[in-house]
Amino acid sequence: MKVQTIYHTGFVVSDLDRSLDFYTRVIGMSIEREPVIADSPWLAEVVGYEKVKMRMAYVGVGDGHSIELIEYVLPRGETRSDQFERNKPGSAHAAMIVDDVPAWRERLEAEGIAVLGPTYERDLEFPWARYAIYFQDPDGNWLEMASRDPRPEGSTDN
Repeated sequence: MKVQTIYHTGFVVSDLDRSLDFYTRVIGMSIEREPVIADSPWLAEVVGYEKVKMRMAYVGVGDGHSIELIEYVLPRGETRSDQFERNKPGSAHAAMIVDDVPAWRERLEAEGIAVLGPTYERDLEFPWARYAIYFQDPDGNWLEMASRDPRPEGSTDN
């Protein structure tokens, strides 16, 4: 038995259309799987809700790992009261390697998105991030953008 690949990271969103706009227009990802409505008995068993209806789509950058965006139509969820807490067990984020963290910071802030993280570059070798920022999507899901040196030949570090 072995895990073969990381397939996707799932984020629950309140408005799939708004989230697709954010991930495609603001972040620059592509829609890798068009929006669908899913409401099968099999899916209800998978997610553990007796009756479930979801709107779902996948976005990504073509590297084989997507972000699955899920809008629960039934049962509808409430916004969590701890959306801003990153240090609680169960909190999660998805990280991306990007070409220019300072330029991304400027772009995100121009969109009115609050960005956390230092504005200076660290002098560290791969695999450590030289720049990194944290921010949230419209539903409070945490994202990270980082830049680092290229992977040295023969390295298995991620």
